[in-house]
Amino acid sequence: PLHTSGITACTYHLFYNSIAVLVPLQAALTFVGNVTAMVAAYRIAVSNGWSAPWGEELPSFLNGWEEDADTNIVETREDSQSLVGFEDLGDALAEDNDYTFIVKLFAGCAVASYVVKYGEVWFDFPFQSELDAALAFIFIPSLLNAYKWKKRSQDPTFEGWF
Repeated sequence: PLHTSGITACTYHLFYNSIAVLVPLQAALTFVGNVTAMVAAYRIAVSNGWSAPWGEELPSFLNGWEEDADTNIVETREDSQSLVGFEDLGDALAEDNDYTFIVKLFAGCAVASYVVKYGEVWFDFPFQSELDAALAFIFIPSLLNAYKWKKRSQDPTFEGWF
């Protein structure tokens, strides 16, 4: 939900703030994302031995997952050296010194800024308030991202498509 909330904000600005329904959509996605992040943080803390100061009386959705915790076996594997996606970009840049990293960062930002500023005039859709196009911009990447993480959770050897 938080990833989709960020995409919604970018889409809202891509269409020059003309599709007002995207603002409450982003607010709802941010709320749901923050709640799910809170639940995940709580579950991680409890799995590491933390106990809540208010006691053990919690809603079942917060602590009902512990029964099958022993059945999940995590396999360790050696990561490949090839780039998988944007998640591994940090690993690729980790060996750069500060000067090289700053130059690459500046060049990447300059190219991306130029493409965004002048590239959108080649297309008509940013200047039109089309809700269908905006929702496609939001939900297609979100669904692909959700599918990628679902596939990663089912197959520990899956590294991605790129």
